[in-house]
Amino acid sequence: MLYKSTRGESPLVPFSEVLLGGLAPDGGLYMPENFPKFSLQEIKSWSELPFYQLAHKVLYPFVEEEINETVFSDLLREAYETFDEKDVVNLHKLEENRWVLELFHGPTLAFKDVAMQLLGVLLNHFAKEKGEKIVVLGATSGDTGAAAISACSRHQNVEVYILYPHEKVTEFQRKQMTTTQSKNVFPLAVESDFDGCQNIVKQMFLDKELHNDNVRFIAANSINWARCMTQSVYFFWTYLKLPELKRNITFSIPSGNFGHAYAGWTAKEMGLPIEKLLIATNTNDVLHQTFSTNNYAKTNVVQTLAPSMDISVASNFERLLYNLYDDDSSLLAKNMRSFPERSIDIPEDKQELVSSFFKSYKSNDQEILEQIHDTYSKTRYILDPHTATGVRASDIISIDDPVITMGTAHPAKFTDAIEKAIPEYNAFIPAKVEIAFKQDEQFSILEDNYDEIKKFILTNAL
Repeated sequence: MLYKSTRGESPLVPFSEVLLGGLAPDGGLYMPENFPKFSLQEIKSWSELPFYQLAHKVLYPFVEEEINETVFSDLLREAYETFDEKDVVNLHKLEENRWVLELFHGPTLAFKDVAMQLLGVLLNHFAKEKGEKIVVLGATSGDTGAAAISACSRHQNVEVYILYPHEKVTEFQRKQMTTTQSKNVFPLAVESDFDGCQNIVKQMFLDKELHNDNVRFIAANSINWARCMTQSVYFFWTYLKLPELKRNITFSIPSGNFGHAYAGWTAKEMGLPIEKLLIATNTNDVLHQTFSTNNYAKTNVVQTLAPSMDISVASNFERLLYNLYDDDSSLLAKNMRSFPERSIDIPEDKQELVSSFFKSYKSNDQEILEQIHDTYSKTRYILDPHTATGVRASDIISIDDPVITMGTAHPAKFTDAIEKAIPEYNAFIPAKVEIAFKQDEQFSILEDNYDEIKKFILTNAL
């Protein structure tokens, strides 16, 4: 399988170039030429497989031209050995017709570990094959950076540079990035917001000075196709664990950069019978506004109790637009060139499809706290602030329908918010994290200046 740019002005490339390439040279996002298709009978035949073998069934068509099937199976097993949960993820029933899919049993207690741990072993695999040093570049509003650092820090041919907004992530999230003591890890606190960090990373991938024969710069963010495809696996896993539903399935997804939601769309395109995706946002409601008005427009960012969703541009939404334009890259490129100065409309002939498949709801900080409190009062289950937006959306949008909410982070990562919602809450920090946090922090504070940040990275990486 080869991969193309959403904007159509870059050559077709194999999976390894997608993994190692970040943005396409024309500024677009890489997409597979087509999605593999699975019949419902075939999907149901996988019901007894352990997670890593299910991942093999779903993902191997995306990589089969470059990775031997047995090698890929071994890489998957290695990636998921780092999780505390035997099945990698865990399905927790809150009440009748309501579940939380716990995706936070990996090394950094966030859903992004599911994709990032595989990304790390794939990078190591191709670094050895190609004889290159790999530099992972990423921007984070909290969890992505920690997941990337955890996934890559143990591989000697990989360096990690993560930009995050200075003093705008939680102490827990910061320490996950700054206490590794690994010499190949560089956390960079930028005096900006997440979008400022993201813009710098995007600009770097288009900067010709970063093109080097011996060093390959790659993206850790959800714009990397490997993350989208990997996250699609637990949509399949959930469907197979709930055969009693005997119907199409609905997921509620706390959404920021739209990567997680696009993974659900990917699963649907591959044949999984998903009825709806509920897109839950916080006060930064660019996606709620998009699906409510059929218009995608940049918004202003405010700091909230759910910082991983504090964004004004959902980068992966470009992938959905590409599909909605019937893969018309020239039309997409034209619209993206004028964005965000001009908003983008969802095509009129696709509005019914979009409005029936995607529903959205936003929660402000007070509503997040109320949801955490109400869920704890009813079930004694503790939600992190991001997952709380998803549970709230499921209760308001799909009152009578069965819904699985994606549990995106362990509540221990957001104790300040939870203590506001549940005064009697005693924070429990997993032992492996508590030990790590006793290490000294190592990070650099940099101004929001592209040239200075670029100089810092090139000085250390080359």
